[in-house]
Amino acid sequence: MIPEMINQWEENKHKLEEYFRTTNQDEYASSYEQIVIKLFEICLLKADDDYEFDISNMTVIDHGDYGGTQIFIIPKNKYQPELKDYIMTNTYYGSCSGCDTLQRICGYENGLPKKEQIKEYMTLALHLVQKLKWLDNH
Repeated sequence: MIPEMINQWEENKHKLEEYFRTTNQDEYASSYEQIVIKLFEICLLKADDDYEFDISNMTVIDHGDYGGTQIFIIPKNKYQPELKDYIMTNTYYGSCSGCDTLQRICGYENGLPKKEQIKEYMTLALHLVQKLKWLDNH
């Protein structure tokens, strides 16, 4: 875990919870990528004192088919980022609600999430934060 990212999570998680509470699930429940984007747009705004993250240049690696691992690599918003300027997180996914966290949470619903679903989306987001690592481990 990266202490600075945990601190940002703690300071801003209420904003992400509000987003989930007021936004229909079809905006984010079909894609871990959408959850990661919102996590960085709403909670993890700063890479350090000098730079923000450039979520628009996020790279997603996914060599799975019906299941596998998705790796999300996000650079700092700076000219020609170096290895030390990239952060990554990951998640495992499956093909059905029995083996995929996101599908289980949404329950294939499109409306506003229920209170329990919001709690589960927030847990998923927290796990993504807890898995964050700098590519060069600085």
